[in-house]
Amino acid sequence: MNYLTRYIFGQLFFTVLVTTLMLTCIMWLAQSLRYIDFIANKGAPVLLFCQMILYLLPNLVVIVAPIAVLIGILFVYNKLIADHELIVMQASGVSHWQLAKPALLISCIVTIFLYAFTLYFLPLSFRKYRDITMILREKSLTSLVQVGQFNSLGKYTIYARSQDSQGNFLGVLIYDGTQGEKSRILMAEKGIMLNEEEGGRLLLINGNRQEKDQSTSKPSILYFDQYVVEAKDKTAPEEKEGRFLRTYERYLGDLLNPPQDLSPSMRLEFISHAHQRLLSPLYAFVFGLLSICAMVLGHYNRKGRTLNILLACIFSAFVEVFCVVFLHTLKYSNIMIQLSYGLVIGTIVICLFLLTPWANGILHQRKPWRNP
Repeated sequence: MNYLTRYIFGQLFFTVLVTTLMLTCIMWLAQSLRYIDFIANKGAPVLLFCQMILYLLPNLVVIVAPIAVLIGILFVYNKLIADHELIVMQASGVSHWQLAKPALLISCIVTIFLYAFTLYFLPLSFRKYRDITMILREKSLTSLVQVGQFNSLGKYTIYARSQDSQGNFLGVLIYDGTQGEKSRILMAEKGIMLNEEEGGRLLLINGNRQEKDQSTSKPSILYFDQYVVEAKDKTAPEEKEGRFLRTYERYLGDLLNPPQDLSPSMRLEFISHAHQRLLSPLYAFVFGLLSICAMVLGHYNRKGRTLNILLACIFSAFVEVFCVVFLHTLKYSNIMIQLSYGLVIGTIVICLFLLTPWANGILHQRKPWRNP
């Protein structure tokens, strides 16, 4: 690595690193604010809360890192153009390929880094995160209830209109599916949380329980002054030991070889998620190539490269959005996998070709309609 490459790479490394940290912290803080209510009002342990938000980091890094590569390369090379450093480098005989080498190097490093995340840390963090949510669910049915929306917790669906200053629920509606076919609906004016060592309970005040009589097929309504709902799911220990792992919790080998007893649509979902996990790290390399092509190719202008920067951002968004769309429509046609890989690989090949001396000669050859 010569001095020029080290000089540009140092600026790129620092800029991409800082941008990644800043964007990750912003998104992490926004995600963490949703869970603060679990400690303030739901009584969730602080240690579990810290573990939950910590396990969100790998997914945020995978999302943010390609964007940080795009921003970092555009910023550093635009600064080099503004300071006339890039013009001096080209005037001294430095080729496009040599100028692009630091950007390609940082893009490769980030891509390899993201593959480590998507193939190992991402499914591991999602699995740990879901284990924690199950622990909270087993401890108390009300620990994950959000006021003003329907909350599906195991075989319960809970809705609470509001919450008073003591943390009690007002206007409670509960669908209880723990009895199998004998499902029932409970409505109450008020719900009081009773967190005990053996599991949380919910005391309903002034309400009714509605269920269907299996013998007569008529609704049966029971009015009560007080009614206790067992918040702890008795089947939870068995479910936890052999629970079904979702696609984002599985490693790549499990996704590419889904179990035979799955439905066809679920098998396609497994395959789609596997290819999405293989393609997502390549976004960093694609974004790096698009941004460096936008900055080093073409003629320099004193007014800057605003249009080139805008085009690099648009093409980067185009590649990622269309790949996501193709992979999510996999259930309609398997050709979507080839289209996704073709879009990413085609973009890489075209950008690499544009940086070669042969493409440089084509781009700078004199047009026949121009005046000498």
